[in-house]
Amino acid sequence: RGATRAPSEVLPTSFEDRVAGALWGLHVADAMAMPTHWYYGGARQIRSDYGEITGYVKPKVELSGSIMALSNTGGAGRGGSDGDIIGSIIAHGKKPYWARAKAHHYHCTLDAGENTVDADLVRLCYKGMAENGGKFDAEKFQEEYVEFMTTEGNYNDCYMSTTHRMFFANRLRGKPLADCPDNDNHNVDTTDGLTMAVPVALATAHLSVQEARRQIQACVSATRKSD
Repeated sequence: RGATRAPSEVLPTSFEDRVAGALWGLHVADAMAMPTHWYYGGARQIRSDYGEITGYVKPKVELSGSIMALSNTGGAGRGGSDGDIIGSIIAHGKKPYWARAKAHHYHCTLDAGENTVDADLVRLCYKGMAENGGKFDAEKFQEEYVEFMTTEGNYNDCYMSTTHRMFFANRLRGKPLADCPDNDNHNVDTTDGLTMAVPVALATAHLSVQEARRQIQACVSATRKSD
């Protein structure tokens, strides 16, 4: 018998296949990682709660060290629980999980294998781009973002980052969509801002660096005011 060829030789992949694989990988990784988010005790604390994670698992209802209860339900960062951005405008019905003196897991409402809201927004982003000939349209995306986030039942996640809370706090004040992205100079300039830009980076890989950068920056700036 002849030598068996490597899979990469038997099944050559196109750029489109690689893009699809990257997006599938993003969703799989998000679903597998979300039970371990904000485990400040590291691997030891994760193993204590889940053992060895080899597949999708449902997050614990409570998480030792969780500070979600200290977060501002009406805007940026830490603050009071009087605001109703959480529970009424976004994350419908989820405000009880942000209650003071509680220690809920940030994704306690998700099931095993379910995506966080930020991965859901990645999907919203690339679906919109597919309908727009592969181009990112910031104005169109902001409209779809608002509709998606404010429609009950579109997602099941409990935690909404400062980026989302600030955006909808500004929207509640009557600001136009273009002026809703904001920054508290602490919780917005974070790596979670890169997640939604992944499909834009993939879709613009064949363009000039300048054009790709322009579309990626437009994507990041659609929900957060960040350089």
